Amino acid sequence: MQVYATDKIRNVILLSHGGAGKTSLAEALLHTVGAISRMGRVDDGTTTSDYEPEETRRHSSIQCTLLPCEWKGVKVNVLDVPGYADFVGEVKAGIRAADAAAVLSDAAAGVEVGTEMVWKYADEQSLPRFIVVNKMDRENADFFRVLQMAQAKWGKKCIPIQVPAGAQAGFKGVVDLLDAGVEAPGMDAKQVEKLRESLVEAVAETNDALMTKYLEGQPLERQELAQGLRAAVIAGSIVPVLASAGTQALGVRELLDAIVAYLPGPAERPPVEATSPHSRAREKLPAAPNGLLCALVFKTTADPYVGKLSYFRVFSGTLRSDSQVWNVSKNAQERIGTLFVPRGKAQDPVPSLSAGDIGVVAKLAGTATGDTLGQKDKPLALDPIVFPDPVFS
Repeated sequence: MQVYATDKIRNVILLSHGGAGKTSLAEALLHTVGAISRMGRVDDGTTTSDYEPEETRRHSSIQCTLLPCEWKGVKVNVLDVPGYADFVGEVKAGIRAADAAAVLSDAAAGVEVGTEMVWKYADEQSLPRFIVVNKMDRENADFFRVLQMAQAKWGKKCIPIQVPAGAQAGFKGVVDLLDAGVEAPGMDAKQVEKLRESLVEAVAETNDALMTKYLEGQPLERQELAQGLRAAVIAGSIVPVLASAGTQALGVRELLDAIVAYLPGPAERPPVEATSPHSRAREKLPAAPNGLLCALVFKTTADPYVGKLSYFRVFSGTLRSDSQVWNVSKNAQERIGTLFVPRGKAQDPVPSLSAGDIGVVAKLAGTATGDTLGQKDKPLALDPIVFPDPVFS
């Protein structure tokens, strides 16, 4: 896999109540970008994401999995995490590595207790987000009922940027509301136009120049709307609502387009704060490839073939293969071997990873989850991940 510049990276975590279809949607994303030749199924235990024996046996995710997708010159690092509350530690770890979230909701079940929990976790990290109404091909799927539930919970900032073309067995895909004069099968033209007008008004309200133009009755061009929408999503003032059917790979291309177009790159997020272990002074580190090296290990696993694997997110600087780094948390030197970009259990070697990117390295001697890898001449420690207290000791 090629090395991507910081502005060509999106780190997106899939969050939901258990059973909303995150892993199936992730599989559809991989198939759509050409990373896999055929889509696996959760029920068959053949998905890229659920590769641990326990996951294939249970037909559900139990760990955070990294699934990079290359789409239109941008690397989308998809983090697929479990939906069940038992594995909340994996969710917290994944959220720490993400810059944005796609909160999935089952089109038939709507907003569930787990949906509210992951929304709260995303709030803790101030993550810009989408709501994705998934499983639109299911019996009793109702996009507008889920939209009403979301708006009742989180306000009118939850605005559809798409409408479904059909529903249940008749679901054929999605229609983009940013395009003027669009028609949606099974929907009244006036209803579609009303939804588009609500979107245009919501975007205009977040930008003075657009608001002036809107109040003067001038039409807003698609490009203007897209730029305004992107800024509003990054600021958290709009939460776009999208539709999909993961197992049918419907609405998936449009979801990828929306991730690239509207979600922030690492440099568009607030600078991360780190602490000097000597002076205890706090310092802000923007996501700059030529900045001070600062990477956080957010997950550690044991691979039966290569041993210990440390998953990390580079927040600042550039981490290189076959180099020496300083473990700030342990106050010790650490040798970095070959860096890899994992996709499920597969691993692709890379020479380096820039600020904002996510990767894995094998056989670190003393590094554990939550440790910061940095520079000995100017060590800075990132805040460790705050995991929930265990129910059992």
